[in-house]
Amino acid sequence: MSGDDERLLFAYGSNMASRVLRRIYPSAMAIMRAELPNHRIAFRRYSTAFRGGVCTIEAAPGQLVRGVDYRVGQVELAGLDEFGDLSAGLYRRQTFLVLGEDRMWHEADLHCAARPGGPFPPAPGYVELMLEGAREHDLAHDYVTLLAELLDGGSGRPAEGR
Repeated sequence: MSGDDERLLFAYGSNMASRVLRRIYPSAMAIMRAELPNHRIAFRRYSTAFRGGVCTIEAAPGQLVRGVDYRVGQVELAGLDEFGDLSAGLYRRQTFLVLGEDRMWHEADLHCAARPGGPFPPAPGYVELMLEGAREHDLAHDYVTLLAELLDGGSGRPAEGR
């Protein structure tokens, strides 16, 4: 990254799709695919906008969340903390070490549910955005298949990350 004015953001939900993320962070630039080991996605927050479950991460030894590292301006990132779901306490921003496709570890921020509930059945429209992002960034075929299977009657149970 080019300086203290930028951070990496690990996108793993609907915000993997660049058109979704850029609504929040107009300057966001996809840098590389990345993985968060020992975690999985789970649909632990109900979204009235999507009418179903949206995902967060949860610890899961041996599993893997795939996503995309975006470079985001620090000012934009801090601005989101004041906006919407973060300021309402629905999500929190945390920093994790993610393994980039360059096989190096990177500190990256991500958003996760502050008070997970459910599990809830995955919202089809939300999963479609996840799929769009996974395909846009050419994530591993097995992960794309896993997401596609959620559209075929996902239960809201934690998704296996491999």
